[in-house]
Parts: sequence; C-alpha cells; structure tokens
Amino acid sequence: MFNKLIVGGIAALTLSASVFAAYPDRPVTIMVPFPAGQTGDIIARTVGEQLTKKLGQSFIVENRGGAGGRIGTGFAARGKNDGYTLLLTSTGPFAIAPSLYSTLNYDPLNDFEPVADIAATPQILAVSKESGINNVEGLLKKARSEDISYASAGNGSTQHLTVELIKQELKVPMVHIPFKGSSESKTQVMSGLIPFTSDSLPAILPQIKSGQLKPIAVVDLERSEYLPDVPTLAELGYPKFSTVAFFGLMAPKGTPKEVVDTLNKNVIEILNSPETTKRFEELALTRAKERTPEEFREYLTSEVAKWKKVIDDADAKIE
Repeated sequence: MFNKLIVGGIAALTLSASVFAAYPDRPVTIMVPFPAGQTGDIIARTVGEQLTKKLGQSFIVENRGGAGGRIGTGFAARGKNDGYTLLLTSTGPFAIAPSLYSTLNYDPLNDFEPVADIAATPQILAVSKESGINNVEGLLKKARSEDISYASAGNGSTQHLTVELIKQELKVPMVHIPFKGSSESKTQVMSGLIPFTSDSLPAILPQIKSGQLKPIAVVDLERSEYLPDVPTLAELGYPKFSTVAFFGLMAPKGTPKEVVDTLNKNVIEILNSPETTKRFEELALTRAKERTPEEFREYLTSEVAKWKKVIDDADAKIE
C-alpha cells in the first residue's frame, strides 16, 4: 500500500511537471483595463508580441476599459487561475483605488498573483510660463505667501495625490482644481489660468519639449533619462518624495507558481531586449527594476500602503 502511494505521488508530480513544462499550450489572454491606444494598452501589446515569439502561443490583448481601470481589473480577478488569463495593471486601479473608493469588487493584494514589474514613469512638477516660478523653492515660497492653485486630471488621480503628498509632507497650502483628464488640466496651466500641475512624464513631455510648460522637478529619487537637466525632489533636499507609476503583469490568485515563474523569467528577458528598449524610449517609459514575483509583491504592498496614507490624510475618499 505504501509503495502504491509513493508510485502514485511520483506519477502525479511527473504529470504536473509535464503540464507546466508545456505551458502555454493554447492562446493566453492579457486583460487590459484601459482603452486601446493608451500607455497600458501599448505596453501589453509590446510585451504580448514578444511573449508570443518566445513561447510559441498567441498572447492576445483584450481591452475592458472603464471606471479608471476598475472594471477590467475586477473582471480579471474573477478569471480562471490556470495561467491563461493575465492582467496588465497600473498604479491607479491597483494601488490607489482600494483606498479611494468605499466599494470595490476586487482586492488587489489578495485576488492576484504578482507576475512581473514591467515599466515605470515618474510624476513631473511643471509650471506655466506666466507663473513667475522658476524652481521648487520659488513654488513653495509662493504657496506660503499667497493663495496658489494647482490643476489635476481629476479627484483621486495620481496627479492630484502627488501634490497632496507634497502638501502633507511640507505643510504648504495649495488649492486643488480638478479637471476631466490630463489634456484639460495641462491646457489650463499652459494658458496661464492656473500656475502649477503635476503629470506623468510621457503625458507632459511634449508640452515641456515645445516650451509650453516648464518642469521644475522630477518626483523620484533619480533623474529621468528623458529630462536629464531637471532635478529630483530628493536631490533638492526632499528625500521622501517618489511617486512613480508602475505597470505590471498579474495573474488571478492561485495561478500555479511554475507558470508565474515562467512568465516572470520571460518578461524580464523581453524587457532587456533591444526591441522593447526602443519601444519604451518612444513612449518615454523607464524599464522597471528586475523583481522576482515575491519582490514585486513586497513593492505592491508598500505602494498600496503609501497611497492609503495620502488618501486618508487628504480626506480624498470617493463614496
């Protein structure tokens, strides 16, 4: 009887190993909770094309946009945990939404297996040409001496919460004026109606290059390769500030570790390829640090905690 159990166990392990060794043996869906053409969608398609070439099966992008990424994320959370449903997510729906909204049909840290960190982009503080502000010290001085407002892409956006973090840490008053999206908020600042904004580097880089907006700081610990002459808040003496949006690959909770590890290994190889490097440069994206799935989980946990504190302190929760 004991020998039969041993033989049976070995057979099961052999079968399991052979199944995982064959992964994937059919097309894989990458759920993208954003509309086609947005940064997250382009990243998913870039990585999906390379995974298709490396693993011999199609990685198909399926867009389920809406509600700032929450609809598609919730749908992916209920997907099968067999490795054939993946999610390309980012800071908004994954790290901010859980604390921002009173009801959410998914729990990012408990409903997903982190697979691979893919790309990152910092927030950039920028001012209008008419503001008379030339640097961060000038911004803080003006904020402490007179009423100053800032534009954002909307309540609870990364742009909004980045400035709220600065307000909280430096004890400076600023009035938040939300708009419907990044394009509208930038337009208000470029017109000179509002002096100041924060936005992601890819979104604001064209206006900086054209001279319509003036960057005064990168909200990160290291300078951006795309704005090498713009200092970071850290080097200006504010080391606590780093609001970097991430883009990463997830799988539904319970997806086999062998599958997660296979995907992690291949995604890291793809991120180091010349094709991906070139595409990321075109998008003004920074390749993410190489992280194991376990390290990626630690990073995500810290991001959720960071944004929860900012949202709670700013009383920015949306009912």
